[in-house]
Amino acid sequence: MLFRIIQVDHSRLLEFDNISIAFEIHSIYDVIDDNDKIELIERPVNQPYIKDYDQLNIDPSESWSTMDTTNWGIFLALDETQDDKPIGGAIVMMPECALYDLRVAPSHRHSGVGKALFKQAVEWAKQQGKTTRMSIETQNTNVSACLFYVAMGAKLDNIDRNAYSHDEQVKHEIRLNWYVDLK
Repeated sequence: MLFRIIQVDHSRLLEFDNISIAFEIHSIYDVIDDNDKIELIERPVNQPYIKDYDQLNIDPSESWSTMDTTNWGIFLALDETQDDKPIGGAIVMMPECALYDLRVAPSHRHSGVGKALFKQAVEWAKQQGKTTRMSIETQNTNVSACLFYVAMGAKLDNIDRNAYSHDEQVKHEIRLNWYVDLK
């Protein structure tokens, strides 16, 4: 597959939003935190289901139009065989240096697009020279994302069992906070 990654400004965020972030959950991580280390134990779910964070009730104050994206790194992966159709994207928020979102269209997953986007996001974050690490947030329900980030060199930093307690739809999920060294 031929694709290329370009950096874009906020005017193309709607294209980013049109790339599905939905994924199927076959297993989750049980999280054991015994003060000295965090252990993730994969457990199959009784009934696999689809998770789509774009379909959650989003606070209108968190829409792209209200955010200052001036210093963000926004990247799109474009399929060159389909007239540059967006097939993936990554967003690095600054000054926090947080990988806010990385998504690849389901039809293009496991083809190197996510890996290329991640590498581009890390390289861009390094070039900013503002910090020595980039943070990444996942949930214990997204085992495939966790495995991907580990394969890309991310390390689990800490967990937050109450991060989503305000949202009925995801209050049972545990936030896993990862980081990648930028040195």
